[in-house]
Amino acid sequence: MRSLNMKQLKSFFTFDLPVNYSYIYSRFRKIHEWQRDIYASWPAEATRHRLIDEYWNNALWHYLLLVVVAIIAVWFHNGQLNGMYMLVSVTLGITAYLPLYFILYRPIFICDFLPKLETVIAAYEGRERAWLEKCKQDQLTNRALVLFFYAFDKASNANYLTASDKCANLLHKIFGSSPDGIKKALEFAFKSEKRDKLEYRHRVEVGKSFEEAYAILEEMRFDEGIRELKYLEQKFQRP
Repeated sequence: MRSLNMKQLKSFFTFDLPVNYSYIYSRFRKIHEWQRDIYASWPAEATRHRLIDEYWNNALWHYLLLVVVAIIAVWFHNGQLNGMYMLVSVTLGITAYLPLYFILYRPIFICDFLPKLETVIAAYEGRERAWLEKCKQDQLTNRALVLFFYAFDKASNANYLTASDKCANLLHKIFGSSPDGIKKALEFAFKSEKRDKLEYRHRVEVGKSFEEAYAILEEMRFDEGIRELKYLEQKFQRP
């Protein structure tokens, strides 16, 4: 840990740390996820502004570090420290910032820091999209969710489900899926005219939904629910 801190201090002194890609990514992720915990709709652009502000804070602290080191070095060399000496040192320090801004900090910001920051944002958002896409792929389809709940509804003799907006809204609250998609799935389960008009492509999709629902019920060893689902499956006309 001590060697890591010394390495970071050395990297900061040479101004390598603020433009290090791994450092920028870790800071972006930490700030972004922390703000997301507070504001659910916190955008990446807002975190981008935070990182830019942090860069210029680092630049200022880096410059102050250089000034302090220079003052201490001159003091050791001359062996004197008085009010006039401090006033001249501070004046020279403030004056020297402007050329360093144009020679060092601004070029690094434009040519190195900003491109890496944009790359970090693209990488983070790409991983976030990939994670969301994987979640969607792992989640049951609306039709499979309806079939799964249908098995419980029939096996428990609740017989609550119908092809109605009320039931669609209830399942929406339970599963968080689109009420319209759930309503269409309910119509396939309860309206024979909808099942009779199914094309071959849709029948294949329905078959996959049944397989998804069966897989969950079999893992739960819910035999009565499986029987109810098989009875419903028989109502679907085969091509």
